[in-house]
Amino acid sequence: MNIFSEALDVSVFGGLSEDAYLDAVCRVYGVRVCSVPSNGACFFDSIYALLPTVGKAVKSSKALRLSCVDFFKQCFQDKHGYLGERVQDEITASLRHKIVSSCLTRHTNKAPKTVDNYFDAVTKHSVWVEGAT
Repeated sequence: MNIFSEALDVSVFGGLSEDAYLDAVCRVYGVRVCSVPSNGACFFDSIYALLPTVGKAVKSSKALRLSCVDFFKQCFQDKHGYLGERVQDEITASLRHKIVSSCLTRHTNKAPKTVDNYFDAVTKHSVWVEGAT
């Protein structure tokens, strides 16, 4: 099902509590809510939580983060064609922005000076994937 091509008639959910609304939307789309801890790796924890539905390519959310950074590095080795070029552009643009981290000692409020500095920052637990504020 392509959920973006189907409009959801929210009028049928009027007057529901937030929890009841969320349950109703999940029933309509046949999905469920999966909570992950807010520990600085929520993006990777969320993706990792979905992996059992498509396969077990990675052993942990930490390994997933490192695999993503490895992919980013490969993009800077001119691999992955057009997608690699887009990743290069996005990371290069990120160099102008401060890193966002839930841990005050991890690169937070500092803009990476080089691509290698960016890679070093995003390999750390608690640093946001995008990094831009």
